Amino acid sequence: MSFSSKLKPAIGFAIIISVIIVYGLIVDEVKKIPLNYEMISEQEGQDRVLESKGGKMSEPFWIRETLRQDVASVDGNILEIKSTVLGMDSATNQIVFNNTQTFFVDRESRKHSQSDEYFTFPPNVQKHDYEFFHPMIFTKTTFSFQQARSIDGLEVYDFSCKYEGTDVSSAFPQFPSEKILSNGRCMVSVEPVTGIIVAFSKEWDDYFVVDGVRGDQVELGGKYTTEYSKAILTEQAKSTKSFYYFLDVVTPSLIAVIGVIVLFVILLFQKTKNQAKTIIQTQNELIKKAKLSSIGEITSRISHDLRNPINVIKLSTEAIETRVNKKLDPKIDEYIPVIKDAILRMTHQINQILGFVKTTPLEVKLVSISNTLKETIRIISVPKNVSVILPEEDFSLMADKIQLSVAFGNILLNSVEAIGEKQGRITVRASAKNGNLIIEFEDSGSGIRKEDIGKIFDPLFTTKQGGTGLGLSSVRQIVEAHGGTISVRSPPTVFTITLPQDRQSESK
Repeated sequence: MSFSSKLKPAIGFAIIISVIIVYGLIVDEVKKIPLNYEMISEQEGQDRVLESKGGKMSEPFWIRETLRQDVASVDGNILEIKSTVLGMDSATNQIVFNNTQTFFVDRESRKHSQSDEYFTFPPNVQKHDYEFFHPMIFTKTTFSFQQARSIDGLEVYDFSCKYEGTDVSSAFPQFPSEKILSNGRCMVSVEPVTGIIVAFSKEWDDYFVVDGVRGDQVELGGKYTTEYSKAILTEQAKSTKSFYYFLDVVTPSLIAVIGVIVLFVILLFQKTKNQAKTIIQTQNELIKKAKLSSIGEITSRISHDLRNPINVIKLSTEAIETRVNKKLDPKIDEYIPVIKDAILRMTHQINQILGFVKTTPLEVKLVSISNTLKETIRIISVPKNVSVILPEEDFSLMADKIQLSVAFGNILLNSVEAIGEKQGRITVRASAKNGNLIIEFEDSGSGIRKEDIGKIFDPLFTTKQGGTGLGLSSVRQIVEAHGGTISVRSPPTVFTITLPQDRQSESK
């Protein structure tokens, strides 16, 4: 699989991960206290209030209280929330209690920004104690878990609180300059997934304090959330809980399923694309082999037919060179080398063609790499401007010495042609690793063009004028026949042949 083929599934996976991360950030934002936060709840109950200082407590009367909370301003993640508790006599509509406070609350933690107490319950409420400064309590207190129960089919957690000596003097403007403290206890019912309080009850005992001593009773009463308000808050908790379930379970599951489907489609598409590419390559290879087979039969016959005339020309040239009086024609010395060079090039090309189209069974025996390289260099006549550096250590392997020599010779000739007329060097390295023999041919030539490096082993591909394009293709055939591989990199140009050392004698 190519790098780009591997990259596409990785990009798809990265996109899915990014979507999940972004979605997580969106969910976190949704679960914060909203910027337009508003809450209204009503309580009712009985109350008794001191009518005047030194007077008597009133008869019990029904009281209705309203808690209203609104966002006054926003500073980053901090909300300024104005909270008002207004209590009225249900019969006379006379205000008996009025208290307004301002709180600065962190949207994410739902705690007061300048302390560690909660303003309201966070999502995912646990069965343990919470430290609170609740707007309905007017002081810091601990909400202790009591029990889990159900309200109208909704599971809730009950928490209780208790406080003593809370200063509520500001709530009684009718008694200016008097210190009034309050003792009380409360109970809240909260839906644990969303943190929404659906029910609240409280009892209180307010009194004067003179010189640190408890004085006359100021107010005594109790209240609880009205059924109407409880029903509204319960429905709100149910709908919000369903929405959280959609956010936390349904949507992530859909994202996961869609992500798996997308990755599957990408992989299937990539696999199909690769299979199609493989089929096309196989078809092209079959077509190419069929063409080469036909060409091979023709060229083999032509090459055999040409060998005899070329041998005749060669022998005739040698006879002319030794027998003719050169003084009769001084240009003979000029013509003879040209004819010899032409014969040599024609013979070399015919040998390459015959070597490529003719399948010869391997004659496997123990072969010395050092001796094979030395004999190959002697046969191909490396020019004086090129020095060949052979491996210091000799290695042996089971191989066909003649065919291996042909392969080495083609690579060396390719390197010689790459170096050209300038001084150059061919370095041959050999090493053994994991049961394989690795032979490298590195030359100091100009290198192979990037656009050609992937095609140099293809039959009939050549960049040389007069070349057959079969030399390196023949090398690959020989190497693969030995169960090995060949590769090339450039610059500098390095041909790497890997051959198994323990190959047994066989014919192919």
